Amino acid sequence: MTGKRKKRPHGEITREKLIEATVRILSQEGLSAVSTARLAREVGIVQSGFYAHFDSLEACISVAAERIGEKIRASLAEGLALLGSQGAGDYHLVKAQYRRLLTELQQQWVFVELLIRYFRDPSPLGRALSRVQQGLRSDLVSYLTRVVEPLNLPKGGRPQAGFMADLMVSMTLSAVESLRWEPELDQELVAHLLALQTLNTGKHLVEWMMTNKIPLKTEGG
Repeated sequence: MTGKRKKRPHGEITREKLIEATVRILSQEGLSAVSTARLAREVGIVQSGFYAHFDSLEACISVAAERIGEKIRASLAEGLALLGSQGAGDYHLVKAQYRRLLTELQQQWVFVELLIRYFRDPSPLGRALSRVQQGLRSDLVSYLTRVVEPLNLPKGGRPQAGFMADLMVSMTLSAVESLRWEPELDQELVAHLLALQTLNTGKHLVEWMMTNKIPLKTEGG
């Protein structure tokens, strides 16, 4: 006999509904559309009841921003796992993953715009967006480090992987901006160019590291 499912406290359910409403509004309409009055109305509580769950509107928005970021990060992780299992250097696979990621980010354009604009801001929202950006970078660095690991490079190639990850994040966000502001721009072309740029840069970076390989110092060396 299975036990009964433990019910979540009413307050926790309401807090989750507030986050979900904020995610929806933030994704579809942008930062200016989010207010405590609207969120309270969306979940069926009085406006003052909002503060039983969050200290401020910005705190709620920050949690929602990280929630959206987690979804994007999960999509990226899915693509990296596929590349890792089927071939990191396969142009068609890399292009397909860029195409999928571009589609995801275009659907989350309002959030992407916030990320580009505020991730260096010292506010709670800026710090939340910075964590999203750093999470995406960290996932890419880990993946790229595993790709070059068989080459037995100094420091495992991690500094170079970090540089490559920064390039990939910057290129992808710039590509999404271009697709947004140039509606006639072909996404297929953009994915093609991103794939070529990534593979070519990766190839030349590895060649440079191999040519300029510096032996690791031994203890006492």
